[in-house]
Amino acid sequence: MGIKIKYLDGARLKRSIIASACHVGTKQNELDRINVFPVADGDTGTNMVATLNTIATGAQNCRDTSLENVSNVIAESALEGARGNSGTILAQFFQGLAEYTRGNHRLSTGGFAQAAAKAVEKAKNALANPVEGTILTVMKDWASHLTDHSSATHDFVELLKDSLSRAKKSLADTPNKLRVLKKAGVVDAGAQGFVHMLEGVVEFMESGKIAALSTTAKVADRVRHFRLPKIRQNLAFTFCAECLVEGRHIDTEKIKSELAELGDSLIVVGSPQKIRIHIHTNEPDRIFAVASRHGNLRRRKVEDMKKQHENPDRSDLPGRIALVTDSTCDLPEEMFERLNVYMVPVLVQVGHKSLLDRQELPIDEFYSLLKNSTERLTTSQPPPSSFKALYNRLGENHDAVLSLHISGKLSGTFNGARMAASEFSGRTPIEVIDTKTTSAALGLVVAETARLIKENTDHGEILAKVKSMIENVRIFVAVPTLKYIIRSGRLTKSKGLLANLFNIRPVITLDSQGGATDAARVFGRRNVIRKTLELACRFASTSKSPRFSVVHVQAPELAALFRNHLAKRFHADNIFITDASPALGLHVGIGSAAIAVLADY
Repeated sequence: MGIKIKYLDGARLKRSIIASACHVGTKQNELDRINVFPVADGDTGTNMVATLNTIATGAQNCRDTSLENVSNVIAESALEGARGNSGTILAQFFQGLAEYTRGNHRLSTGGFAQAAAKAVEKAKNALANPVEGTILTVMKDWASHLTDHSSATHDFVELLKDSLSRAKKSLADTPNKLRVLKKAGVVDAGAQGFVHMLEGVVEFMESGKIAALSTTAKVADRVRHFRLPKIRQNLAFTFCAECLVEGRHIDTEKIKSELAELGDSLIVVGSPQKIRIHIHTNEPDRIFAVASRHGNLRRRKVEDMKKQHENPDRSDLPGRIALVTDSTCDLPEEMFERLNVYMVPVLVQVGHKSLLDRQELPIDEFYSLLKNSTERLTTSQPPPSSFKALYNRLGENHDAVLSLHISGKLSGTFNGARMAASEFSGRTPIEVIDTKTTSAALGLVVAETARLIKENTDHGEILAKVKSMIENVRIFVAVPTLKYIIRSGRLTKSKGLLANLFNIRPVITLDSQGGATDAARVFGRRNVIRKTLELACRFASTSKSPRFSVVHVQAPELAALFRNHLAKRFHADNIFITDASPALGLHVGIGSAAIAVLADY
């Protein structure tokens, strides 16, 4: 006769949550591949695993194992770590569970059934427009089974096993309730993830054992090359926007009504002190502006769903080398898309706000702040978790990942990427390379590497050529004013005062180790422009077929002057001009422009 469990306490809830996270972790790839609703962007598994891992970590670190405390920690962790549509719904479910178990030391089957039913209702109410055939439907059917049958048994194992069977039947019926699922021949991915959570709990309660918290190689290999046909959708909204809002007496219903007309798939979950917002919209900036009226914003995230959905040449293309860089890489926006380059945004600090470069803070808006704002502006490296999430997704469908980044002498981005890549040892080969450069020069290296990948160049040969490119690329930055270099702290006020007194202006470059240095110092703005061109042309003259790019900081006329001179002298007709990233522009300032040269390698 199997073990019977008559009550649920904090310790059992804690272990059950960890078990569910472990089990769902083995199903991540499968869930990503069947994700077609509300958008076929292939990230339901990734988001659900990220959400549950945050919850499991919070539970694992919880020392006070009273039921009330464990429930509160789980709810708080869920709110902090919620990702995506299903993850946000789960966060509200756990908020409800914590609310309705408050004051209890342990729960009977009947008490748990009541709490679960109320928690599901709370999750449903968080959605502006609940849709049948999704995770909510399965949660509701599961909770109904609990309430209908909890009086017949005092054994959690029996009750949860039976309710799992009901959840599986509900899951199998989701294609009959949602046309897009039937068309794709799949069940709802979020609902499937919830069923996997229940499987993990039941398996733990039956055996008392928790599986390892990682996807095994066998599971990954089984699903690696399984692909669904691409489901084409006409998306009404481009962006998936998420954020946390912290404050006092936050009115979730008021926020829902204010945001309802700005998009769909709106979910507002949390407590009067902290809420999480998830919405599909065309105006993420307006979403954040509305949210900020209700409290302090944290963890803002914006994803382009159309890019995720409409790009069959990117993350769902198996057998290719995936190319990754960071947002200090200056290329025209359309080139990232055309060359299949994945970009991890650096963080831009505006006062006390931390924003994602290019995603939450467009370049033109950044330079407007640089020019007019009194708030302190800085940049910082992306967290390793950003790289880890991307590497994990790319590893599902690529044989290797090549990650090229800003000089390690200028930023910790390279080390963060390398740290994330180390966790994939024995799985997808990930080569993280310090290019010892940045901005337009990094853009040239990335663009040329993308061309080699597109031409099916051997992986080893690509690595060798990248290393050769790094030795043969240069950048020369014309700095017409010292104001911003002084403000950034790269030049002391005393030295800046002396340089301004004599009207000295630098041309900045990077040395062989990737450190910033002066290539020349000249008198006056006109001479700094002339010297920048002279240095770039001198280096380019050592090559038969040099490649060029030009970037600028609100200085399009100077950029055009540079391009026209280079095009005429070297008969080059493919020199692109683009805005300099904040990582460069913040330090060299408004009015600066740079020339990058890639010599023969």
